[in-house]
Amino acid sequence: MKPSRWLSWGRKGALAVLDQGLFSGANFLVNILLARWLPPEEYGAFAVALSVFYLLAGFHTAVLTEPMMIFGAGKYREHFRKYLGMVLWGHWGVSALIALGLGIAAWVFHRLGSTPMAQALFGLAVTSPFLLLLWLTRRACYAQLRPIWAVVGSGVNFLVVLGGLFLLWRWREISSFNGFLALGAGALLASLFIATILKPQVAGYVGTPTASMVVGDHREYGKWNILAFSLYWASGQILMVLIPIFLGLEASAAVAATLTLYRPVQQTVQALGSLVLPVFSRTVSGPGGRERLRKEATFVALLFGGGVGLYSLIVSVFSRPILHLLYGGKYDEHWVLIVLLGVALSFSAVTGAFVSVLKASGNVADVTKIWTISTLVTSALAIPLMQILNVKGAVFALLVGYALATFGSFRYFIKKVGHEGKR
Repeated sequence: MKPSRWLSWGRKGALAVLDQGLFSGANFLVNILLARWLPPEEYGAFAVALSVFYLLAGFHTAVLTEPMMIFGAGKYREHFRKYLGMVLWGHWGVSALIALGLGIAAWVFHRLGSTPMAQALFGLAVTSPFLLLLWLTRRACYAQLRPIWAVVGSGVNFLVVLGGLFLLWRWREISSFNGFLALGAGALLASLFIATILKPQVAGYVGTPTASMVVGDHREYGKWNILAFSLYWASGQILMVLIPIFLGLEASAAVAATLTLYRPVQQTVQALGSLVLPVFSRTVSGPGGRERLRKEATFVALLFGGGVGLYSLIVSVFSRPILHLLYGGKYDEHWVLIVLLGVALSFSAVTGAFVSVLKASGNVADVTKIWTISTLVTSALAIPLMQILNVKGAVFALLVGYALATFGSFRYFIKKVGHEGKR
């Protein structure tokens, strides 16, 4: 590429990292403070509720957000405001179903006498539509390759959440329910701010694209993607369901507390991934697309894997003092989890790069196969290893599952893109 193009993509990448830093910073603060101030059982309930939310949010992402990034950057680029307005209507429909499901789950746990889980799920039910709306509007900025708009929105979200946490601290009202309320308030105000910039057309649809075209495209893309996202969630988050069953909510809190240390680098990779997916989509449809895509994907995989690996090494070396400083000694004995998670997430980052290539090139079904194998292996290993090694066994099962996903994604990448790119 020409130096000017490197400069352009470097600037966009830096903005994407800044955006994700502000966005994840809000979530990071909430997690750190709740882990430090709440009893382990209540914070464990908060972590389990988040895991369930990520599964439901995966459905939202599969049928709305991710297809929007691809079609909004390609097929409907010339009619983006109208297209985005249609997607927003879909958002409210899907969000209503998710909120209803979370509300029912909260009621069930209340009837069962599990107050911590009931409070966490109820708080999530109230705020989930706004949390998902911020996910969607931020990604819409990337579909337009304008990450600066997402940066401003994430800045608004960060300030509102920070202010909310300060008020909760002053009023001595820190709880899992109120933590979700703080996140929801920030998400709502930030989403409204971004919407004023994007100006989606929410009424008066005439001409191309029609609603039936948009629904058809999203349905076609999403039918495999829903399964792929569900399996992706299961490959990593299934532990947050199994651990409280076999080891209790305090063990879930330990995993969540150590995993929080990796949120910054995870969110950085996710930010760059948000920029990479629409770029890959444009690359594959351009002249010499397969060859260019192969080179770009290899570079991105090395960048993601190397970056997460370096971060993991630094955090692992200083794991004990970091845990003691952040959590006041509550989770000091779980420093080994930081090392295991670092290796697992390095594999996950490389897999994410190759999975983005497969999605951009239309091979979503292969992504489903990758996460199916990873999920089955993680689940099969986790239960016996938990009996032998306690919570460390669960995280080691995750590491093995992600390693297999990396191998599988690379294999499909070579088969579907690498060989074709050489022809």
